[in-house]
Amino acid sequence: MILQAPVDSLVLTDVNIERILESGEVSPRLDHIDFSIAPSEWVNIVGTNGSGKSTLARLLAGLTIDGVHGSWNRGFAGNRPMPYVMQSPDSQLFAETPRQEVRFALEWQGIEADEIIQRTELVLEHTGLLAIADVPWNRLSGGQRQLAAVAAATAASAPLIVFDEATSMLDDQSCAEVMRLASALHLQGTAVVWVTQRLQELGGGSRVVAMREGHIVFDGLGRHFLYGAHEEALHLNPFTPCQACGLRLPYLPALALELGRQGKLARPYPETAAEWEQVLARL
Repeated sequence: MILQAPVDSLVLTDVNIERILESGEVSPRLDHIDFSIAPSEWVNIVGTNGSGKSTLARLLAGLTIDGVHGSWNRGFAGNRPMPYVMQSPDSQLFAETPRQEVRFALEWQGIEADEIIQRTELVLEHTGLLAIADVPWNRLSGGQRQLAAVAAATAASAPLIVFDEATSMLDDQSCAEVMRLASALHLQGTAVVWVTQRLQELGGGSRVVAMREGHIVFDGLGRHFLYGAHEEALHLNPFTPCQACGLRLPYLPALALELGRQGKLARPYPETAAEWEQVLARL
């Protein structure tokens, strides 16, 4: 993918980061990674715990990591750190209320004072936080605090934003709201790096990068990651790329594969709720 990357892409080439284990042995956090992301692209990064996906995400966001070797070109992302939303909102909130948090983020970006006031109100309204903008954190739910963290991260309209398992601790409603905000940014031209273990969030036509033991073991379409690229290959190797990197298939893709093996369902397998309704009604 590096060879086809546009000239303004963010590109990592032969990037390596090592860590020393308690035993004294050296283990790679990232093992000679080649990676690129283009402007306005959406990339899902998946993998088990310790696979290197969060390390890669932090590097893409431009955050400092000790012991990095290799070369990189920040391209469209520039040399400043990009917004980075973590799974625990309490680890990244600095102010005392959502309104103050958004203002703090804009001040950090060097926005003029008059513009900060106006933009803060727009961000709070867009994220649905206006009604609770002045409520302290201890009176807000985890989902509301995470939305505030997302609001602050998106306030400055950066060209790239990283969500590092930002929905892993949220209920379904809060997950949907964070995904809605990320999708709205993407439609406006922001590149999105979406790190997740919730594989039901993967779209069939979206790009998926799978990590294992510091390596990129898959880089392709979501449907190929979940189902494999060809039915014939599954007869030779029963594991899809998803299963091969140590992840468990979500229920519906697992059901589709089983129905396929029984000859009751043919490719292309259903992806949307409407497609599944048609399949289940027919079955």
